[in-house]
Amino acid sequence: MLDVQPFRGVRYTAAAGPWPSVVAPPYDVIDDALRQKLAAANPYNIVQVDIAADGYDEAARRWNAWLRSGIVARESRPAFYAYQQVYNTSGSQRRLRWGLAAAVKLAAYEEGVVLPHERTLARAKQDRLQLMRATRAQLSPVFGLCFGTGGDLDARLSAACAGPPAAEVADADGVEHRLWVLDDPELVRELQALLRPARVVIADGHHRYETALAFRDEQRAKLHGGWPERAAWNYVLMVLVDVDSPGMAIWPTHRIVRWLPCAEPEELRRHWSGLFRLAPVEGAAPGIAAAEAARALENALAACREPGFAAYLRDGRGFVAALADPSAWRGAYADKPAAWRALDVAVVHGLALPAAGLDEAAQASEEVLSFTRSAAEAVAAVQRGEAAAALLVRPAPPQAVRDVALAGETLPQKSTYFYPKLLTGLVMSDLDTPVGL
Repeated sequence: MLDVQPFRGVRYTAAAGPWPSVVAPPYDVIDDALRQKLAAANPYNIVQVDIAADGYDEAARRWNAWLRSGIVARESRPAFYAYQQVYNTSGSQRRLRWGLAAAVKLAAYEEGVVLPHERTLARAKQDRLQLMRATRAQLSPVFGLCFGTGGDLDARLSAACAGPPAAEVADADGVEHRLWVLDDPELVRELQALLRPARVVIADGHHRYETALAFRDEQRAKLHGGWPERAAWNYVLMVLVDVDSPGMAIWPTHRIVRWLPCAEPEELRRHWSGLFRLAPVEGAAPGIAAAEAARALENALAACREPGFAAYLRDGRGFVAALADPSAWRGAYADKPAAWRALDVAVVHGLALPAAGLDEAAQASEEVLSFTRSAAEAVAAVQRGEAAAALLVRPAPPQAVRDVALAGETLPQKSTYFYPKLLTGLVMSDLDTPVGL
């Protein structure tokens, strides 16, 4: 059973300045240059706290000063928050995605209520835990894919948000973000009932979720079993999006292979030719610009019926690699769920890279493998001599992410890029204010 509660969200007031100047993307997609740009735009930008560049104590001092001075303020009563995002797909099609920001009760993965789809890194979790200890706040929401709801979440949120939003902002990518405060107790109970039978797969925010679990366990240990169930630290700030929502989108994340023990193009083709059917792509040939070659490779891969990938090598030639023997692939990974075996990223990491001499440890090295959402950027890296190969993949469908997680498996690293990202700073959670009506 999914326990979702309204909470007294902490939001920016007019004293902070315009919305675009105070919000930010999630901390893990912000490099130092962007952090400095956001901080320079407004001294109250959320990165001044969410990215503790001056230390965790200073981040906490700022956060508490903002609370005292009214830069941010707690809601007067508990609420859910409807979160609408409007964006363009790569084909310029307009899409609308609904989400519900709520306090979701924390549960260990083995309880089967909230499930992961990828592995986490200890260093990132330690950073988030130290920030949470210092600020006693959850500043950036976890992005959760919910399924098995008792009704149409999109339709219910759309009906509830006929009036003007409480916050509205367009980000640097042109995505429109809108937030409505849903504090009517009857509506809150209706949404709780709709979500009660649901389960959740974490889309983005595994580190934040596991950090919240660790912080919860610390608080419970201090109280020796006498904690209140509605303590805010028993819950995590999460935006729930229906996995089957028409507004859901996952973008591919392509692989830039910077080093290979067998980097010569003809040698690579020999390694792969027994495992894959290699089909040259005419539009990816010597002398063709990176963007044009990448487009030709993506189009050719889209027409491929089997799991595989598109490759661009140092000789300036590209091809599509489709499994030569799908039954052998399925047999080799019979212990994996069908949804995992059907993904391009699984084929790349489970077959193509090992055949090229990269074991699991090598694949985890940043010096060997890097990632990009831009196919043109991947191809350009090879053309500049910075990489041995660019491997392009198709995106994982949201339902495949769900099915892999339900089977107790995780996807290879950087398998998903959920778009658009949730903004940090629209609504935040105070861990010392109880949740619920």
